[in-house]
Amino acid sequence: MLPEIIRPDLTVIFVGAAVTELSESLGFYHLHPKDRFWELLAIGSITPKYVITAQERKALADGHKSGSLSDPVRQMFTQKRADQLLSLGIGLTDLNRRTIAADEKDKAAKPNEDDVRAFIARVAPLNPRILAFVMREEDFVGTFKKPFPVVTDTLGPQAFKIGSPEVWLLGSTTAALRGESLLKQEDAFFALGERIPAVRGGNS
Repeated sequence: MLPEIIRPDLTVIFVGAAVTELSESLGFYHLHPKDRFWELLAIGSITPKYVITAQERKALADGHKSGSLSDPVRQMFTQKRADQLLSLGIGLTDLNRRTIAADEKDKAAKPNEDDVRAFIARVAPLNPRILAFVMREEDFVGTFKKPFPVVTDTLGPQAFKIGSPEVWLLGSTTAALRGESLLKQEDAFFALGERIPAVRGGNS
């Protein structure tokens, strides 16, 4: 199973719905050619530049498909990017770590109550400042409605916390968004980027 990129006292942990086949094969998160995750981090000034560029994602996918991507090269690349993220106070994981899903629309990707309990048990002792969920709005609401009835599908900060961390919903970064929906997602990442310096400094 794709390793989590987490450690104690991170500023923000980004949480997907489930580990996908492509992520598992390539050994890292958000590598689909149509995934805007790394672009949105840069747009929101959450990272100073692209941690992984579109060209790098394509090269990894093409190398894996052709069999020319060696394990040492892949491991060196992913370890360097993981270290870079952790140095910025950023972590990555998924709610559903029971199975590997084809993509986020796969029924197997939907987290359940056991996934939520396991996630809280893993993450709570690490004391992150923010948990930012990058998943479809309907799946986020369906997952958290029972333990947190105030959950909404509105992008941005939620009105509940999971332990001490703030909870943010950022939506799916692989969905084909256009127009107002795309702008709302960019605005949510931008707002998170503005919030991070305050929580990093311990302010509320």
